[in-house]
Amino acid sequence: MLLSEIVSQDRIMVPLEAETLEEAVGLLFLQLETSETLEQGVGTRLAAEFLSGARGEVVRVNEWAVLLAAQTNRVDSLVGALGSAPAPFDLGDRGEGGTASILFLLLTPRRVSPLKIQAIPALTRFFRDKENVASVRDATTEKDIVGLRGFMNLEVQDQLLVADGLDPLEYRVYADTPLDEVVGLMVRQGLGAVPVVGEKLEFLGLITSAEAIRYMVPERLTGAQEARALGELNAREVMTRSVMCISDDQSLVEAANLMVNKGVNQVPVVRGGELVGFLSAETALQLLYRPTGDDE
Repeated sequence: MLLSEIVSQDRIMVPLEAETLEEAVGLLFLQLETSETLEQGVGTRLAAEFLSGARGEVVRVNEWAVLLAAQTNRVDSLVGALGSAPAPFDLGDRGEGGTASILFLLLTPRRVSPLKIQAIPALTRFFRDKENVASVRDATTEKDIVGLRGFMNLEVQDQLLVADGLDPLEYRVYADTPLDEVVGLMVRQGLGAVPVVGEKLEFLGLITSAEAIRYMVPERLTGAQEARALGELNAREVMTRSVMCISDDQSLVEAANLMVNKGVNQVPVVRGGELVGFLSAETALQLLYRPTGDDE
């Protein structure tokens, strides 16, 4: 989406008359109430929670700009607010201290982490350009900001990523791990699958409980001694090599759709070729279903 879709003229304050970050944050949240983006009183509460450290994060861009990002169920979609002060305001001990003149606030109904990968980098790149900063600081009215097409046409996104639903990797085996050790691990830890990795932790394949049991069922059914005992097989010989993987920075909606189309309930998640965890259909469902209600 374009920045103009999340920052309307009534969510901009020029000039932002503040001497401290506390005052600047309070004024921007109040502006969100005035624009009816937030209900009366909600902005004041959220500002207090942010300033107390109970909500949100601060990203210092440079000596001129600071970005604030917070999650709240009081908005239905990504919302932005901008303030430009005629004189620098004091950041106190937030955002590495110092002063700033531009304050950009992002509120999302989802987690803040997607903003760090999608929206915040785009805004950071813009504000790191001295000419861009100058154009915002030179604005004397809200209308001037709206007229900055290079700013208002920035592409920003706010969507859940696979990383938000990642179940971190707890157990893995190496390619030469004996199968009986793999099965023992799966039984003790109640694992439905265990990844097989190389020396550099690169993902090689997956051993599922279904795969493991294939090597045990014949003996259990017939009572005959297997040609090769489980201890003589290693993970490399048993693992499934053609395994669908997804990236941790992939859209959660896209990943969930892929899981549905492939008929799988769990997929390995990789980052730079290294296995970092799994995404389950249950976790994806919990994240994608967001009932309305008050913040916890």
